[in-house]
Amino acid sequence: MAETVTPSLVHQFASMKPTDFGRTIEPKWQVAGRLIQEVRTAVEQKELTPLDGARLISSIAATVFGYDEFILREFSPETLLAAGTARR
Repeated sequence: MAETVTPSLVHQFASMKPTDFGRTIEPKWQVAGRLIQEVRTAVEQKELTPLDGARLISSIAATVFGYDEFILREFSPETLLAAGTARR
């Protein structure tokens, strides 16, 4: 498979027309659905614990939909360190 460089998810979705959202997200949603079904089957067959299954599903969703890019960048380690520690 040839490697493709894509713009960040934040840039993709920020510049997207509302009418393009469904068409863009659908392939990702289909892949995530298949992966989640695999996890569900593994839990039902006791290959994974329910907790591990939930963690894996959370990781799948985060990876496919760019959690790190949308959420974590708002709270970078640098930002937290610059803020210092809270004192009471």
